[in-house]
Amino acid sequence: MFKFKNIAMIILGAAIFAFGIHYLVIPFHLYEGGATGLTLIAYYLFKIPVSTMNLLINIPLFIIAWKLLGPKQLYLSILGTFSVSAWLSVFELFPSSQHLQNYFFEALQGDILIACLATGIILGSGLGIIFNAGGTTGGTDIVARIFNKYTSISMGKLMFTVDIVVISLVLLVFRDLRMVSYTIIFVFITSRVIDIIAEGGFAGKGFLIVSTKPDDLAQAIVEKLERGVTFLHGQGYYRQEDVKIVYCVVSRNEMQQMKKLINQIDPYAFITITEAHEILGEGFTLDKDKQPIR
Repeated sequence: MFKFKNIAMIILGAAIFAFGIHYLVIPFHLYEGGATGLTLIAYYLFKIPVSTMNLLINIPLFIIAWKLLGPKQLYLSILGTFSVSAWLSVFELFPSSQHLQNYFFEALQGDILIACLATGIILGSGLGIIFNAGGTTGGTDIVARIFNKYTSISMGKLMFTVDIVVISLVLLVFRDLRMVSYTIIFVFITSRVIDIIAEGGFAGKGFLIVSTKPDDLAQAIVEKLERGVTFLHGQGYYRQEDVKIVYCVVSRNEMQQMKKLINQIDPYAFITITEAHEILGEGFTLDKDKQPIR
């Protein structure tokens, strides 16, 4: 059984996404990537409603999702796709819809760059909410989820890659390099917002440190940064000597302080800094008493 919260979040995310498409993308005649980009091509050329075309494109992709992502993912994809189409239909049929489109266009004073920023944030927020709830909006979101399942590439980067392919098709059809360039800007912003939401707000940097002074480093990190430290036991290949590898995760704003601290204790330390996504545990989501940080 699916949790009511997940269903509600998918419907909410679909509303946000559909709002951005209807009231920002279409009035500014922007394009999009993925299946949405194809529906916009059909709308701009033949005035086929985006809500209708969205359903037609997704039928074959549902079959693929059933086989590769499983029934649960298919149900949530259907929910997401029908929710987007339903919200688009609501916005299309809303009596004052055209007036609202003109209002947003005039409120932004026709500034396409600001529209791109707003569109990227709104669409990215909607998609991020849907993805976090386990759903998709169909279309190439399904393709991105399939690759994400079998690779370590983030959803945002996969979406961005697929979107670029579709946007290239848009360029061939409309030959409007200026608007396509603006579209790439908001698609990139959308991908980054998706990743930020997926990280849950607790992202940081992971430090792997090979040093001749691991104990001194560990003590300094605990005392000055108040971060936990873990020793990983390894062996150097050349000298075949056992070494203590210091592992520590810090927040992004502590990265420079961490590098400075390491340099003070061991300027010759070998350091690898990696992205740490969605950090859970003491110091990030739990306090020292193991209670959730509110």
